[in-house]
Amino acid sequence: MIRVACRRHDWSNALFDGRVIVPDVEFVPDAHLGLEALLDEPAAVDFMECGLVNYYWARSQGAPVIALPVFLRAAFRHSYIFVNDAVRVDHPRDLEGKRVGTRYGMTANVWARALLQHQYGVQLEKIRWLNKETRTPAPYALPPGMVLEAAGTDADLPALLAAGAIDALVHPDVVPTRLFAHGNIKRLFSNAPAEERAYYRATGIVPVMNVIVLRERDLRERLDVVRAVFEAFCRAKSIGLAAMEDVRDSGLLWYYESLEAQLALIGPDPAPYALDKMTPALTAFVSYGLEQGVFTKPLALDELFWEERA
Repeated sequence: MIRVACRRHDWSNALFDGRVIVPDVEFVPDAHLGLEALLDEPAAVDFMECGLVNYYWARSQGAPVIALPVFLRAAFRHSYIFVNDAVRVDHPRDLEGKRVGTRYGMTANVWARALLQHQYGVQLEKIRWLNKETRTPAPYALPPGMVLEAAGTDADLPALLAAGAIDALVHPDVVPTRLFAHGNIKRLFSNAPAEERAYYRATGIVPVMNVIVLRERDLRERLDVVRAVFEAFCRAKSIGLAAMEDVRDSGLLWYYESLEAQLALIGPDPAPYALDKMTPALTAFVSYGLEQGVFTKPLALDELFWEERA
């Protein structure tokens, strides 16, 4: 039995509820495995969801893995930058000189820093970063002037923001409504959706976070399985996109408004499972990672992704 581990998402739910069935393939709802689950012998899974940063690191260090152009998470990052009300921030550049909590190596935060730098002119090296790091030693080649103050591994960055111990927080793994419940936290961008739409109009980019990774040898030893799994993700996404158009069963009362705005600006599929359509976003991401010192070795997209070619 082939095992595929990934999250349940609008674009993958059909893999789990029986609407898409692949003979001899089991889909496991787990998006937080380490690459050892794929590379250990015996392996726990045959395909797995993996963040772009972690995958790029592994690939650049020679790990025998390759990715499918399946992008299971796509989200703009403007709405995940938060500030303490006591700090005056009238423009993103006002973050310069402030103490800002983050996790430097997260995929989402590469995108967030890039938008601050390239869309708003923030000089990242002038921010006093408090970094909660999970890797020891931290594997970065930081640009000149960039300093990361180490936070303890048990540091609670949202709590530090609420207490005023840090001025701002760049972090995707928080639930905003819970942050706002403190009563003294707000978003950096008061109208984040408008800023995100402006970003898309300027760049044509929808930031993507995660991909599906497999052992490289499977391209040689069982390409038919690779094709079948990729096609299953494509079918599930088509079903999910169609289901999203029926707003009647959503608990969000103004869901239709967001859906119609997204369709009008971006179209039905924000992150197609096709390299030619995703090249601008992926090329930008690699360049940002190199610029920020998260990556140290440039890799071409055809070194990172498998795609069937005619």
